[in-house]
Amino acid sequence: MKDARPEQSTKRIESRPATTDLADLPSVLKVLLSASVGNEQRRKSVLMSSNSLANRFILEKWGIRPSQRKRNKNLFAISRKHSRKLFRLLLAQGRIQWKTPENELKFGVYKFDEIRGNLILAFVHLDPDSPWSSSSS
Repeated sequence: MKDARPEQSTKRIESRPATTDLADLPSVLKVLLSASVGNEQRRKSVLMSSNSLANRFILEKWGIRPSQRKRNKNLFAISRKHSRKLFRLLLAQGRIQWKTPENELKFGVYKFDEIRGNLILAFVHLDPDSPWSSSSS
């Protein structure tokens, strides 16, 4: 006779992200920002909230939609908390940059709003030819 309790406890453990899983959060942000530069309309800035980044991260990593938040409360709470920490770090730095095989991407980071802990940042693409983007960081 098999007891159903061990299955329930393993399900709880799976709903709690590991530290290595949360390390992928900045890569999701970089993919979203790279896509905004790559589109034909060339948007000047991108507004993104910490909660929407956490939701996108959870959807891509585990396939769990935000409508399932009630069932996976710990997963969403921890991911959102980590996302807010990442956003505060980026805001303090004032820019984010990384190299791709094609070029180097630079974005200025500005605070747009904060609503009940949900931090909304504006990411402004800094064109390398622009006099506003300095070569030193």
